[in-house]
Amino acid sequence: MNFASRWSSFLVSKLSLATSKTSKLLFILAASLSACTAPQPIGVETAQAALLTAWQADQYIVWEIDWPAAPVGGPLTVATWRAGPRYRLEILEAVAPDLVGQTLIFDGVTAWGYQRFDSPPVVPQPVEAHLSPVTDAFAIVTRLLDATPISATQEATQVGREPAQKITLTFSAGDSLTLWRDEATGLPVRLNFVAGRQQATLRARSFEPLSNPPQGLFEP
Repeated sequence: MNFASRWSSFLVSKLSLATSKTSKLLFILAASLSACTAPQPIGVETAQAALLTAWQADQYIVWEIDWPAAPVGGPLTVATWRAGPRYRLEILEAVAPDLVGQTLIFDGVTAWGYQRFDSPPVVPQPVEAHLSPVTDAFAIVTRLLDATPISATQEATQVGREPAQKITLTFSAGDSLTLWRDEATGLPVRLNFVAGRQQATLRARSFEPLSNPPQGLFEP
């Protein structure tokens, strides 16, 4: 085989390989696009009920909170346990060192707060159910869920590689609340709110239903 023939064979093989790779990329892109749909209007009451169910479900979620205008600290990571009206919050990572380890427990009636890296108090003292900026962000979400939206949309999408449903509530004065709900568990896996000058994004680093809370989880 002369040089021209060998060169021609080389080019054909490279072209075939490139075509194969392009086809695979196009297939992956098509599959990703097929998993998503354009936003569709949905009844505001239906949308609001879906978001409430997801937000209030019994859950264990580690949230990454990115809130530029947070009243304390800045971006942080918090572990959250929720079962009905009871919850437990533990700050795992924060820009402000003093926030790391701060814990708030609420048993449905009484709240206790402590620093989990310190020796526990002999007699735990009740405190206000407030752990800034976590409870501040959650309070904004709750307030928006209690408000009356003027419109709502839903769309099929993905969070990571998992199918999810994205629901957006739009309020007067430009406020909005968007929640991505995991299809398999029904839990919230991402959330974005705009409330006045406040805007934040919450991303679930890990999540799972909390069907059987460990004994003592919601006790000091």
